[in-house]
Amino acid sequence: MNDLNINEITASVVTDLCSSMLKGAKDIGRETLAKLEVNLGVCLPKYLERSYERYSKTKTLLYRERPVSIKNFYVRTDLVLEFRTISEQDFLTQIKTNKRIIVSGTAGSGKSTFCKSIFIEVLEKKMGVIPIFVELRHLNSESNRSLIDYVVSMLSDIEPSFDRQQLEYALSKGRFLLIFDGFDEINGDRRFVYEKEIIELSNKYHKILILISSRPDSRFSSWEEFYRYGVKPLTKKKALNLIGQLEYDQELKDKFLIALDENLYEDHESFSSNPLLLTMMLLTYEQIAEIPNKIHLFYEQAFLTLFNKHDSLKSLYKRKSCSGLPLDEFKKVLSAFCVLGYAEKAYYFEEEKLFEYLHKAIRICGVSVDVNDFLSDLLDSVCIMQRDGLGFAFTHRSFQEYFTALFLVTNASAQKYEVFDKIFFVNTWDSVMSMAYDINSDIVEQVWIIPRLQNFIKDFTGLIDEEDGCIKLLRKMYCAICIMEDSIEDDEDGEGSNANIGLAYTFYKEGNDYASFFAVTHSIYGDEWLDFYRSGNQPSNKFDDELVDVILNDCHNQRISLVDIDGIPEHIKLLIVKAGCHDSVVRRIEFSRILLERLRLKHVAKSADISSLLLG
Repeated sequence: MNDLNINEITASVVTDLCSSMLKGAKDIGRETLAKLEVNLGVCLPKYLERSYERYSKTKTLLYRERPVSIKNFYVRTDLVLEFRTISEQDFLTQIKTNKRIIVSGTAGSGKSTFCKSIFIEVLEKKMGVIPIFVELRHLNSESNRSLIDYVVSMLSDIEPSFDRQQLEYALSKGRFLLIFDGFDEINGDRRFVYEKEIIELSNKYHKILILISSRPDSRFSSWEEFYRYGVKPLTKKKALNLIGQLEYDQELKDKFLIALDENLYEDHESFSSNPLLLTMMLLTYEQIAEIPNKIHLFYEQAFLTLFNKHDSLKSLYKRKSCSGLPLDEFKKVLSAFCVLGYAEKAYYFEEEKLFEYLHKAIRICGVSVDVNDFLSDLLDSVCIMQRDGLGFAFTHRSFQEYFTALFLVTNASAQKYEVFDKIFFVNTWDSVMSMAYDINSDIVEQVWIIPRLQNFIKDFTGLIDEEDGCIKLLRKMYCAICIMEDSIEDDEDGEGSNANIGLAYTFYKEGNDYASFFAVTHSIYGDEWLDFYRSGNQPSNKFDDELVDVILNDCHNQRISLVDIDGIPEHIKLLIVKAGCHDSVVRRIEFSRILLERLRLKHVAKSADISSLLLG
């Protein structure tokens, strides 16, 4: 283990932990305490040794046959907290200070590798805490098991007599860092349950440290004790360093490094600043002279590279396909498999469930292929899936999103609108719908966006004329009005200036059709929305400060709940209207009407042009 003596490292921590528990012997009894001391002394060193071996190595798109040490390719991640850049080394010192931390980043930004690096560093630097690493996606295959019970099961596998009571008592004494990796990979219908448990753990065991990784999620804004760090994109220097460290065909890597340094990084910064996409750029560089600008074309090219080439260390080496399917049929089955799993929020697959999805996908596509052969190709030829414990997972979940998007625009379903709607609301933070739009904007607009805009406008029309109409408009979008501090970047002396406090709005935890739909239209038609917004009169904030003062001083939890309008005092209702909180919703409705009319005219004209050109 690279001269790392886990027993030596953990001995002092376990000794200190047990020593602190002696002071509480009256709480649980000396016999129980002695048993706990023995169990911790046995299972913790074994757990840490096993986990160090596991998390210090990984498989990637490049290293598909064998796990490699992350130290061989990992470039330390920079984070951002309130506009301040935090190095990974500084972050290690801040863990103990801030105690409750969320690390948020987009797909492929390296969140999981970062968490593994933290686990390793905490041990190697002998920071005096015991890290417990939980891959949250595994909870999807556990029937309603709590986080605590899951951790108990990990430790009791090592020492069968270790139980929940012992873990809870140990947590109460601190000295633990709970690393919960991949909150976004928990099935959507279970996230609220585990969100509640994480907050309860935080409240109950205030001495422990908690680190959570996830894609962005609005729910985190209500986790009051948690600091939310963002993962920063790779700088050019870090991108070059990452590629330089990879074990890859040397001649090709040297050419890619030269191109990356000269212009490739700047020309495709949205790709080259993301560790996963940068690796995929290297994979595709041998096959094509140009890197596609659109993300779906980029994933398509990456898949073609994986389909046609196997070993990254042997240029153009190709492994024979087990299924023997041509490319188009292989993509059809893979797309159907991806959408079936995605629709049920399955990101980790037990073997039985995996074969169920594969059988259904093959039936949907009407393709003749042995399911075991197809799975072998996914694992060994294309390598976009891998074995993970007793189950299976995608090499990276973004592949599942890409092929789900591909299915949406290529599948000839009679209920296309319903299929689009179901997939979109599985996880509105994912990029499925934006990728589907990039692949075929006409289908997405005609099948889903236009009908959705019609329903959106219909549901809001006339609402403002009702009693408390302005607040009812707000309630359609948001569940509460709150406040937000906007930190200002450091000044020339390195001192941060005072934060601005303004109004903010809280999304519904379980999602909201209207807010989520407008968010995706905003991402697709962002420039159009910005032009519209700038062309109108900017809302006055004359009464904003007064409403902020009311929220700060008079409202429970410093928020105005919109769920029960009748429960809002009349003077606060009046102030909400005066502050124009509903103006943003009104403008969204106006924009939606303009967008709907433009899209209708666009597709009528396009249809007429096609008919004229083809039929005369």
